[in-house]
Amino acid sequence: MKQTISVIVIIFLAASLANAQYKVVPNMPFSTLNSNPGFITINEVTYGLGLSGTTAPFSKNFFGFTSVNGYQVNRNFIFAAGTGLYFYESGLLVPLFLDIRFSFYINRLTPYVFGDGGLLINVSDLNSTKLFINPGIGARYTFSRNVAIDLGAGIHSQVDGTVRESFLNLKLGMVYKF
Repeated sequence: MKQTISVIVIIFLAASLANAQYKVVPNMPFSTLNSNPGFITINEVTYGLGLSGTTAPFSKNFFGFTSVNGYQVNRNFIFAAGTGLYFYESGLLVPLFLDIRFSFYINRLTPYVFGDGGLLINVSDLNSTKLFINPGIGARYTFSRNVAIDLGAGIHSQVDGTVRESFLNLKLGMVYKF
């Protein structure tokens, strides 16, 4: 009888301590942007400062806006396409580009690397379209599960035939995850 009571007490103690379900904590703070696969939008303000040889047209500096729309494959990779407007000292160029980002997914402040590349279309002279590439690094600060702000810096290089211009590029943007 003693042995049966001891076994029943042990079973009840073990059952009360064992819990295989995740407890929902109502005030549990979020720590990262939603990591589920899905669509993402990144709207950025960008500034580029010419690094050397700034006497050629479209080589001194630029200011612009871009909108990048794409798909977050997993918690680390984002593949997207973007467009916008770049205002140079010599005129307006319209970028059409692909954007790839790899996030290190640490916490509320998440570092990432990015690579942009594509065309810069001159709206006043379509024959002077340029190619560009813009690799860089940045950090994203998460406000909620769907909204974050990012700040990035990179080297923006553009080529028009035989002329190449390079810029130090700074980006500030808002990230929205659907």
